[in-house]
Amino acid sequence: MKKKIIILTAFIGLMLTSCSDFLDRKPLTQPDNASFLVAREQVENYLNALYPSLPVPSQYGMSIRGEEVNSDNILAEKYDKRLNGENNLFSGSDNWSKGYGNLRNVNYFFHYYSVPEGKETADVRSLRGEAYFFRAYWHFYLLTRFGDIPIMDDFWDENATLAGLQIPAAKRSDVARFILNDLKAAIGQVPEVRAELYPRSKYKGLRISKEAAVLLAMRVALYEASWEKYHKGTDFATEDNSAEFYQEVLNWGDQQLFPSGLTLNTIETDKDAVNTEDAFAHLFNTKDLSEMPEAVFWKKYDKEKGVFHALGGLLASGVVDGQGPSGLSKSLVDNYLNADGTFINPNDEKFKDFNKTFEGRDARLLVTVMHSGCKYRSTSKSSKPMNVRIYDATGTDEEVKDKNADIVSPGLNSDGINKSVTGFHIRLGIDTTFVEGNSETAIILFRYAEGLLCYAEAAEELGKCDDSVLEKTLKPLRARAGVTYAKPTLVDPNFPFTGLTPVLQEIRRERRSELSLQGFRLDDLMRWAGAGILKGTKGRGRGAYLGEDGVLYQSFSPDGRKSLKLVSKDNEGWMDPLKDYLPQGYLFDLNRDYLLPIPTDELQLNRKLVQNPGWK
Repeated sequence: MKKKIIILTAFIGLMLTSCSDFLDRKPLTQPDNASFLVAREQVENYLNALYPSLPVPSQYGMSIRGEEVNSDNILAEKYDKRLNGENNLFSGSDNWSKGYGNLRNVNYFFHYYSVPEGKETADVRSLRGEAYFFRAYWHFYLLTRFGDIPIMDDFWDENATLAGLQIPAAKRSDVARFILNDLKAAIGQVPEVRAELYPRSKYKGLRISKEAAVLLAMRVALYEASWEKYHKGTDFATEDNSAEFYQEVLNWGDQQLFPSGLTLNTIETDKDAVNTEDAFAHLFNTKDLSEMPEAVFWKKYDKEKGVFHALGGLLASGVVDGQGPSGLSKSLVDNYLNADGTFINPNDEKFKDFNKTFEGRDARLLVTVMHSGCKYRSTSKSSKPMNVRIYDATGTDEEVKDKNADIVSPGLNSDGINKSVTGFHIRLGIDTTFVEGNSETAIILFRYAEGLLCYAEAAEELGKCDDSVLEKTLKPLRARAGVTYAKPTLVDPNFPFTGLTPVLQEIRRERRSELSLQGFRLDDLMRWAGAGILKGTKGRGRGAYLGEDGVLYQSFSPDGRKSLKLVSKDNEGWMDPLKDYLPQGYLFDLNRDYLLPIPTDELQLNRKLVQNPGWK
């Protein structure tokens, strides 16, 4: 394999003084390989330098909050090329380089690690556990994108000859097993590797912890199990070990997750929660999550230390995708249940009323999508809440201005990246206090709720999801969202996936409701072999109703309505933003695009690699 040699540098002489900015620390000097990693401080500094590679918002851009333009959760004029089958043989190059570049950095650590065994304190053993976590994380990153890959379990630089680069790819199931073994090593289940992560309580979630490794293991096992089950019989899955990996999810849950003592953040435990939706919202719109055990691994921002992001300003101006006009999909909005636990009928006439769309619904919808009564910034200066109501054009110019001053409609006639093409803006993560410029809201990378969803899904796939499983997984998540819980017994005729049991259907619905705009949806569609729901004119997605008889249309002034004539709509009046860009809908190639192509230069260097299906 071709080496993308990266000179990794690390902090020298810096003692750890704060856990607030690990994910942004920059290296200062180049290490001396032979004598660098010989004490706790050096090991810690080196591991700190690996944190910035993890996916959290940089100072500018939407990052994870706008990432799901690669799925059916966000519709954007600059649509995702992979979804439309427009990838080419070079489309996987950056992902390959990123994954193996980061693996090289981790294996550098293992290769040059020289702390004497007698000085391997609990701190050092936990830091070694972090290294195993990183190695597992980046192998999983590559597995989800390329399938069969060479396992990088050593520092390959000293074997970087043409002959030494002839390394065959391991079967994806073996890659998954390798990842799970590294995570077992990380939490102390492989004593000979001398690693054992601290629990979350040690650093309040600001460093990689035992619980974070457990959640990653459940994520990996669930991904591989469902991939092998739902791609069975295709070129993407040559064997079916799904039962083994589903059981791994349950094992990690029973033996590690549930005994850990983690809890959901609820209105009973959150001292600042007032309304039903607050306990969920506070996971995304507050600065400090240290006292919320659900936030297993998160990043803290601090403007005084130069660690901040721009999400506050971007969300306040209505941005959903930083690359161009976009909006949340009606499909995402339709996913949320009524508060009484019943299905909605997305074809019901009442949903032509923008405001009624949000009435009596799952509280997570109210947290995730902007609606009347919500401020783009929560407190003042000139900030006004969204307010969609009929514009009153009677009276003098001054009277009309005064009567309609409270109307704040979605940005359908805005310009550039601020323009909404669906009428649905992001609310998730909007600041709870007004800030000028840079934001400090925390970003979660691993959350206890994900573990509950992984466990429930694996149990149902194995036929083991009885009432006791649902009582500790699905029920508490819905209770927090103010949704009446009853064991699922009916199939929703409007659910996008068919052929599922009622329980599995509702677990999939719950994943989307609980994890939307957090970077999960594409992986779910890929592992379920579910990209078919994106194909065709129906699959390209719609936005809110903009017929002339609807309150959204009528909330604009007569002059504003002139610009609405440029908005793409279907024959029934619903916004259809991709109609002109994707007249046939997404052209995702079901025989090719579930995996990225292995870069051609890697295939030339390593003749033992085999190109992924459909890319030859």
